[in-house]
Amino acid sequence: MELPPFAYTLANTALRNQRSGFELQFNLLQNALIGRHNEKVGDISTTSSTLERRITDLSERQQALLDSLPALQDFRQGNLNNAGALETIFDEVSTLFQSFNTDANVDADEVAAFQAQRDIVADKIERLYVFSHPDINDAQVIKRLKEDVASIRALEVTEGALTDNAAVSDALTALQTEVSVAITVSQQTASTTLGVEQQIQSKFANVEAELIELTSEEKARREDEIAAAEADLGNLLRAISISFEISSGLSDALANSLKPMTPPPGSAVNIIS
Repeated sequence: MELPPFAYTLANTALRNQRSGFELQFNLLQNALIGRHNEKVGDISTTSSTLERRITDLSERQQALLDSLPALQDFRQGNLNNAGALETIFDEVSTLFQSFNTDANVDADEVAAFQAQRDIVADKIERLYVFSHPDINDAQVIKRLKEDVASIRALEVTEGALTDNAAVSDALTALQTEVSVAITVSQQTASTTLGVEQQIQSKFANVEAELIELTSEEKARREDEIAAAEADLGNLLRAISISFEISSGLSDALANSLKPMTPPPGSAVNIIS
């Protein structure tokens, strides 16, 4: 059996060594490139300090707006409750006035009726709640009205001519006016508070939209840059692999050119040789 030429054997051995060496180098290079790619992805995924500050600032503003709503809602509802209670008190003051003002004289029964109704009015005013909010001025109408409770309880009518009780009539007229003003102020305060709540909700929605836009843009940026980095890595690895395959193909062709020709069995050339 004829041995293959030395040149072919040497080239074929070198080719096998080249393949093994390339595979080792390719794996090392691939791992190094993947490591660099992962570091780049880590850098891309890191939010800049400027953007972090913006997001933090928006989040804090959003939370502050959210935290301010419960106190406003309680204040608004408290004023609405007081307005309803004051309307009842206004009617009770009217009843108190009528308890002794039916004719020109005041008798014992009217005195008793006045005292009973007077206590009802005083009790209902005393049961009113004082609500306050640092950002909304309600003129302290409920607080001032409650301060009059002692004076209301001290009111007394006497038997005799109605004109002898003119001071009580004047006091009740003033009380009705004060209650009427308190009703109006409480209703307006509730309306003002609702407007403030709506403004806060609008600001909250604007901040929420800005946050969503900011984070969405950041997410899209990261996704685009990571996709581009992955494409670059894939293209580089393919280019290295194709380069090797081309080099390997040329080496194969060179080695095959050094291999001696072996005629097929039974051919004329084989018989001659």
